[in-house]
Amino acid sequence: MNLLPRLLNFLPVAQAGGETTPTATPSVTTLPVANPPGAASTEARPPSTVTMTEWAWPDDPTTWILLVLGGAAIIAYVVWLYRKDTRELGTLPRLWLTTLRIAMFVGLLVIWLNPQERTQESMTRPSRVAILIDNSLSMRHPAADARTGSPAEGAQPTPETAGMGTGGETRAELVQKLLAQSPLLQSLRQQHEVSIFTFNSLLQGPVTTLPLAASNPADTANPPVVVDPAKALNWVEVTTPAGLETRLGESLSDAIRQLAGRTLSGMIVVSDGANNAGIDLDAARDRAIAQKVKFVTLGVGGTEPPRNVQLADLQAPTDVQVGDPFDVVAFLTAQGLSGQKVNVELLAKGTDDPTETTVSSQELVITGDNVPLEAKFALKADKTGSTRYTIRAKPAIAVQEVNLEDNLQSLTINALDKPTRVLLVAGGPMRDYQFVRNLLFRHKGIDVDVLLQTGSMGTSQESDNLLTSFPSSREELYSYDVVIAFDPDWRLIPPESIDLLYDWVFQEAGGLIVIAGDVNTLQVAAVSAATAEQSALGKQLAKLQELYPVVLNSYLSDLRFDQEHSQPWPLAFTPEGEAASFLQMTDEATSSLARWKEFTGFYKCYPTSGPKAGATVYSRFSDPRSESAIVMASQFFGQGRTFYLGSGEMWRLRSVDEEDYDRFWIKAIREFSQGRLKRGNRRGLLMPETRRIALGQTVRVRARLLDTQFQPLSAPSIPLELLDPTGRPVIPPRVLTADPNRPGEFVGDFRASLAGVYKLAVEIPQSSERLQEEVTVALPKLEDENIRQNVAGLKNLAEGTGGAYFNLSEMRLSANPAAAANEAGPEKIVALFPNRAEQILIDQRLKTLWDREWVLFVLVGLVSLEWLTRKLLKLA
Repeated sequence: MNLLPRLLNFLPVAQAGGETTPTATPSVTTLPVANPPGAASTEARPPSTVTMTEWAWPDDPTTWILLVLGGAAIIAYVVWLYRKDTRELGTLPRLWLTTLRIAMFVGLLVIWLNPQERTQESMTRPSRVAILIDNSLSMRHPAADARTGSPAEGAQPTPETAGMGTGGETRAELVQKLLAQSPLLQSLRQQHEVSIFTFNSLLQGPVTTLPLAASNPADTANPPVVVDPAKALNWVEVTTPAGLETRLGESLSDAIRQLAGRTLSGMIVVSDGANNAGIDLDAARDRAIAQKVKFVTLGVGGTEPPRNVQLADLQAPTDVQVGDPFDVVAFLTAQGLSGQKVNVELLAKGTDDPTETTVSSQELVITGDNVPLEAKFALKADKTGSTRYTIRAKPAIAVQEVNLEDNLQSLTINALDKPTRVLLVAGGPMRDYQFVRNLLFRHKGIDVDVLLQTGSMGTSQESDNLLTSFPSSREELYSYDVVIAFDPDWRLIPPESIDLLYDWVFQEAGGLIVIAGDVNTLQVAAVSAATAEQSALGKQLAKLQELYPVVLNSYLSDLRFDQEHSQPWPLAFTPEGEAASFLQMTDEATSSLARWKEFTGFYKCYPTSGPKAGATVYSRFSDPRSESAIVMASQFFGQGRTFYLGSGEMWRLRSVDEEDYDRFWIKAIREFSQGRLKRGNRRGLLMPETRRIALGQTVRVRARLLDTQFQPLSAPSIPLELLDPTGRPVIPPRVLTADPNRPGEFVGDFRASLAGVYKLAVEIPQSSERLQEEVTVALPKLEDENIRQNVAGLKNLAEGTGGAYFNLSEMRLSANPAAAANEAGPEKIVALFPNRAEQILIDQRLKTLWDREWVLFVLVGLVSLEWLTRKLLKLA
């Protein structure tokens, strides 16, 4: 019931707010604040209730003066009035009437002051501190610089060294000690709510939020059982190194975006300072300054140049023929060991004999930091089967390395005891054809069939089979591993056979070697896009052009048939040619190049207009009249490879050494037959997208299968047998599903979650044979490229935001209030974070105290009592 409208008819009520300021006389009732022990809470403390009475007292001197003068004038008037009216009645009536009138004016004054009861509910938002923990793979490295010498057996750490990182303690283990054993978290929780985050390639968390520490219980006789949430957390699991890269700058920016606010006291960053991906640290620091976020950085890791030997790469063929030589080449680098020797050992373990034996070893001298060294081991496959080769590198003098995991690398090499099947096709009995035919016919590991297009019935050729026509069926062509074409007349080969050859290279990983000549190569070069559409022969030759890794020159003037070729021109090798293993005449690249320089070269070379996109050029013709002519080049074409030789004069290499000539052709055949040999079966091919991949990445697998008629296999899916590095089947079982765009091909993938060797196998339908492959999963080297603590970066982060930098390996982890001023400990870190808790109003209610019925009754009663008294005393 609102009485204000009634009073406004006869009482002047002052406006509250504009001319007066409410003041409060509080009566506070605070609810108990409770933080359940062990509970992670990111909310503010429970609300408290405050009740207070407010008056609208004047807020300026003028109003006060007017109020005092007006009150005094009213009182003086009332006293004067009743002094005059009650002059004959005596003192008691005068006092009674004066009191009634003044009481009524006092009541009106109280209404004008507008008394109110205000009830407020408020809550306290606690001050917050975030701890960001680096859990990238670099945290598996030692926590401190390697120390010279080893501590005596049984020696105990001194108070000065307790809690400091040692050569055997990893950075992650030191962080675990900081969080689990030091008083840092408990000290921070006295004033702050502590949130724990981890980061590597991205920010993760909060893993947990530790509430403010509970106050001492009131009932000391029966205190409640409290479980410390910091000690209950599995810090080993939280800090286990797992990330493949460190995006420190990006993670800090994300943390600022999530946590910035008035109650954030700051962030503690525990890291080695590595930032090998994402935005730089300066950008994160600038953002922190803009948001007024303080960084306190705790650096882990050694600050001195590390000492380490690392196997950077391992190169070797995955499949070799029994009796053939091959090389296993290891590339290694070192840091902090300049001038010292390193032993490189080659170990082998066969499938029949699981015992690992040392095959060979070498001693290399480290010439400088990160200078690559090469160790080459020449081997020969003596028997069939798989052999696991391991390269192990270690300094000759025992030193403490920062990372022993990168001293080993392994691979598996399969030795095959099946002959390489070669088809020789020649447009005429050129010299190279004759020498190669005789060489292959005598080689025990090669079966050779011959098609001499100019031969007649009854002609004798040294070969296993003398063909009269090019293979016309899949069964015939798919039995070969390599086709060598010596300037053939492609017009004599039916279009259907050209299509088979195209598919054999593209889909069945066939190897094609083409030798250009003066007679028939021009037919292929002369085909253009316009002429290809005019005849079936044009289409046939245009398809053949795709198989060549070079663009053949079709201009007759460039063939220079009329020019004299009276001098040989040596081969000009490209860097790719110098590094190609199948072009090595000796075991060493430098001596092999010197051997090639003894070769006088060719007199003529077919002109070309350049390589095709993606092709690799190995050598060029050095004749200045044919500067663009390419002598040797190759390209990947689908699953297979093609090799181009621009001259039919390779037989001249015999003038240097007949063995060099034989070695060139045998190595070339082995190189370009690998695609077929790796299949292990002519009806199938198992093709991982890569045979070496980083941990955590996805491996795509493709299989191509043929039925018994060598037609693409028709099936919705095929099972993939997959074993992880521990030898256990991967669950759930994987399947390869049919590719709708490629008949006979099946695709699938799996995620490499463990480091080591995954074994893949697919059974060939209607056969007892299996296709097998291996994929090596390695830890990425990004976290091992620079393992020194980035002290400058961490200091810049901290000092630029008003924080401080501490080296965790040198910091005292135990509490010691009496520690020296220059000694770093947990209390110094805690002192950097002020309490930024704030109280916020969440609700309030106003209750007007004078707006009641009884107030009206009192005022009316006073007026009525005064009127009645005056009537009785006959004053009115």
